[in-house]
Amino acid sequence: MSSAPPEQREAPSRRDTWWPRAERRRRADLVVIALIVVAAIVGVVLVVRSGDEASTTLQQFRTVPTPDTAAVPTVLREAWRAADPVGASPGPGLLGGPVSVGAAVATGRTDADGTAVVTGLDAATGAVAWEYRRPDPLCTLGEGSGVVLALFATTSPVGTFCSDVASFDPSTGERGPTRNADVRPGTRLLADGSHVTATGRDYLEVWRDDLVATLEYGALPTPVQSTPQPRAQCPHTSITVGADDVAVLERCPGEPSDRLSVLSSAPAEYDKPEDRFSVLSGVTGGRLVATAESRTALEAPDGTLRVYDAAGTPVATVPLGAAAGTIPDSTATDPAGQGLGARLAGPVLLWWTGTATIGLDSSTLLPRWTLPGTLGPGAAVPTGVLGAPTTVLVPVPGGLVPVDAATGALRPLITVDRRADPAGPVGVDVVGATVVEQRGGSVVGLRPPA
Repeated sequence: MSSAPPEQREAPSRRDTWWPRAERRRRADLVVIALIVVAAIVGVVLVVRSGDEASTTLQQFRTVPTPDTAAVPTVLREAWRAADPVGASPGPGLLGGPVSVGAAVATGRTDADGTAVVTGLDAATGAVAWEYRRPDPLCTLGEGSGVVLALFATTSPVGTFCSDVASFDPSTGERGPTRNADVRPGTRLLADGSHVTATGRDYLEVWRDDLVATLEYGALPTPVQSTPQPRAQCPHTSITVGADDVAVLERCPGEPSDRLSVLSSAPAEYDKPEDRFSVLSGVTGGRLVATAESRTALEAPDGTLRVYDAAGTPVATVPLGAAAGTIPDSTATDPAGQGLGARLAGPVLLWWTGTATIGLDSSTLLPRWTLPGTLGPGAAVPTGVLGAPTTVLVPVPGGLVPVDAATGALRPLITVDRRADPAGPVGVDVVGATVVEQRGGSVVGLRPPA
């Protein structure tokens, strides 16, 4: 018995509260504690091993070198080819084309067992530089801010989403930032130089270069904010990006025509969209072409190109004639993935209507020149010389036509043999001295003869 008063007795130490005192410690206590520790370790290991990362592999074989350079080619030969079913052009009027970043070309596929495979190729040789695998289907590939982007599908009780976003260094395959997204299958990645937009019929997201979301727009999958989204009930029928803006053509219930809304890519709060403007377009079933500077253009089913200013006021209606795409006056022709696509090439934006390539002035969005009978928009040849004229290579039946981007003047045809591939759209990019073509589910590297 202790003679000290209760208030002076020593309080039990923290250790005494959870660990049996030595004089009362039994072998059973030690066994229980050991089992708890072992169970915790095993649990952590099982969680890690059963997660996506346990079944994810990255193999790095070589580093893709800096791209070589060359003048505008006059002769090209097939140097290599690779399967690329995910990169297949999704239909007339869509940009499609290979995903190239730096000197690398990224291809993607989903194997029969549901494993996604993303491969980085050396554009000069077609050699595999790196390969990434994970046990989820691949939704789409894209690029933005100098990295390769891949979206992977996951399924939960609420549905299937392209929810896992990963980024890769194009030269080495090294993993970069990742994020979770809420976009649906069918999404496409549209880059404007500083942001990437993941499209969606009811909902879209915009990310900056570290994959942090700068904009959520539409019917949010889990709406929790007190301020509702504007026009959440309006499906997105066509989307284009440019100059830190996102242009959306929306089909709102009860309105007599599609609504044209141009939004800031980076509002003050990511879940509170900020309109540049939102107006009735006067068109139903059209397709957005481009938004740049202070103008936005769309192709109407009546065969005209309609241009709107920074307030949404129509400023020009240009008949396209034989260059018009085949857009019947029907809402059934909304672009797959909502993306149409015009790409910058020096002083113009290259736009493919589905039957012709048009060089749109990059400021006014009015046509400078038209080349009928083409298979895709084409791409600029990088010269590396500041102020040098820009030449674009446009795919046509039988080869590639070099075109002066400023004037539309043509050079002699570069013959390309595509007889081994199905007829259809051809996406083009130029990586150093290599011209890369997307032909259906194949990507092909063309180079001048050695």
